[in-house]
Amino acid sequence: MATVVAVFAHPDDETFICGGTLAKLAGTGHRVILVCATLGEMGRRLGIPPIATRESIGQVRERELRAACEALGIERLELLGLRDKTLEIQPQDEVADRVLQVFLHENPSAVITFHDPLGGHPDHCAIGRIATEAFNRYETTTSGNGARLFYVSFGADTADFHRFPQPVLATVQVDVSGYQVEKLRAFRAHRTQSQLDRALWGSERRGVERMGNREYFVHTMGPRLTRPTSLLEE
Repeated sequence: MATVVAVFAHPDDETFICGGTLAKLAGTGHRVILVCATLGEMGRRLGIPPIATRESIGQVRERELRAACEALGIERLELLGLRDKTLEIQPQDEVADRVLQVFLHENPSAVITFHDPLGGHPDHCAIGRIATEAFNRYETTTSGNGARLFYVSFGADTADFHRFPQPVLATVQVDVSGYQVEKLRAFRAHRTQSQLDRALWGSERRGVERMGNREYFVHTMGPRLTRPTSLLEE
């Protein structure tokens, strides 16, 4: 079975954008690793009613993240311990080297991260640059080992990706229809962040409907895929 490493900026990034895919990979026997750069401690949401303070929010969000990882079947969580909302001013080479060490240890077949600039949030874009640099070094160090790099897409329309220099080898559409329950449980684990969305906290049926049944990625580096429905060749 293969190993997949997801590299994101904040707790809950892994859930809202590709939680179904991570759960599907884990549920079909693959090893899923998450690298999370910060604890999202500068975020304004503290829960409804508040279950955290400005002083405790980082610790609370770490606990939420660990519970979400359990819900999704993520086997290893690597926390980089960087300060929230500072990723764009961190020394990129140094952080990329830390991510590279995870790649070298885990030998992933696929890496998932944000696109720069289509990740939107400055921390998303910064971690996307960092993960891409780490992947480039990984390819150089190991001759790639057939690994592929994917950027998450916020929907089926990936036309905007063609406006930027990163290659677009394929658009991948993953059917996650059997894994909405796991994704919903991960969303609910991130209680401080998800309580504003009442649909997630009503009936399970309604919450599952909010999860959708497709998640989208752009394949940007590594060998071409033969199927546009999976991040792995099986």
